[in-house]
Amino acid sequence: MKITDIKKYLTATGELQKELFAESVRVRKETIGEDVHFRGIIEFSNYCEKNCLYCGIRCGNEKAERYRMTKEEIKICLAFIDRVKYGSVVLQSGELTSTKDKRFLLEIVQFIHNNYPHLGITLSCGELDFEFLKELYGAGAHRYLLRIETSVPSLYKKIHPEHHSLEKRIETLNDLKKINYQVGCGNMIGVPEQTIDNLISDLNFFQEMDFDMFGLGPYVIHEDTPMGNFENKKSWEENKEQIFQTTLNFIAMLRILLPSCNIAAATALDVFKPNGRIQALKAGANIIMPSVTPQIYRGKYLLYQNKPCIDEHAEDCSACTIRQVNAAKLNPVLGTPGNSLHYKQRNI
Repeated sequence: MKITDIKKYLTATGELQKELFAESVRVRKETIGEDVHFRGIIEFSNYCEKNCLYCGIRCGNEKAERYRMTKEEIKICLAFIDRVKYGSVVLQSGELTSTKDKRFLLEIVQFIHNNYPHLGITLSCGELDFEFLKELYGAGAHRYLLRIETSVPSLYKKIHPEHHSLEKRIETLNDLKKINYQVGCGNMIGVPEQTIDNLISDLNFFQEMDFDMFGLGPYVIHEDTPMGNFENKKSWEENKEQIFQTTLNFIAMLRILLPSCNIAAATALDVFKPNGRIQALKAGANIIMPSVTPQIYRGKYLLYQNKPCIDEHAEDCSACTIRQVNAAKLNPVLGTPGNSLHYKQRNI
């Protein structure tokens, strides 16, 4: 597809946007069908060694109330995931690289693999070293999500401290591919000073890296971060609708350009619209990730403000999400891991 066409569709509104979504849904239906797979997400710790300028759990945010879930708490969540037949679990945390934290994560992965071998296991725990990633893979974790946020070096520098490295991020993504994970990536749409050309660069990067799955989403401001200043907050409020629509357009373009990949409908979209995630499914996404994090911790795992469902329990999220998917006339699939067809195709 020509760059001019991509730019046109990323900014599409009205009838042109409807045309874009119709094409992305057609591609999805012909490639992977209309199934929506579920991932029960456990946000097991909000401690983080990184200090990203946009993130509410950055290590420099002294207002964040920190927590680590215990093994027993995580085991209760896993029993729930198995009972409601989500088919997959996502273990997510801030970036933690201490020996103690790594041992804890490895033991949880081993427990899941030994006791729930039918569950797909996805990790999203930051830039871990190659040997430990191999160890996690051997223990049963076969998927890993590591968002790049932006592929543009100049923009990356604007939203991260100086010691954060885009090159290191890409190196870890390449490590994951070498180990043979199903590799996921994603960007953040709507950050200050981001351009449509930046988003085109992200699409090109995703194609070149040939990722298997994506967890992209819109930028949502957090007041307790360097990027949460008054000027940025005012701009974000003024541009919320555009950020939302551009995110949907990006999902649709990604589906067209990488037809067989898995694309998650980000929870952050519900900050913009009550049915934001469902609109993402209608634009071409095929994965949804209901929270299984205990209610007592949900309000503490705030990467961004106004996060939806923080007062709900896992049972509430399960029933609500399945009902919404059915209402969208899509097919909620339970009890299967929903592996990436793209991963299978590139490993033939």
